Amino acid sequence: MDNIPKGRKITPAMKKKIKSTIKTHDFISRRYKIKWKKPSRELAGGDAWGLCEDNNAPEKTIHISPNLGEYDFLATCLDEAIHACNFSLDNDHVGEMSDSLAHFLWRIGFRIESDN
Repeated sequence: MDNIPKGRKITPAMKKKIKSTIKTHDFISRRYKIKWKKPSRELAGGDAWGLCEDNNAPEKTIHISPNLGEYDFLATCLDEAIHACNFSLDNDHVGEMSDSLAHFLWRIGFRIESDN
């Protein structure tokens, strides 16, 4: 999976559409606020493209950097969504699952809609 073309960078128009359209999402009956911003190092405990807060937190939030190529953005969204669905899973296992799912979806043609 190392030689996967990463797709184009997400354009400013695409970022604006994503940010204005998706502000919350329910994962298994738990509403999360979605912040389209890379999590701070302090919050993430290091450098990360995304972060999902514990599903028992009073104000559950997912942070996702929109400043990625399409493939990495897809993989990051999947990773954080998996955490939101089952926060107890080991982070390495979630990473393997999100990478496998992203690779499958990428191969069958999933991409972000164009700016049109």
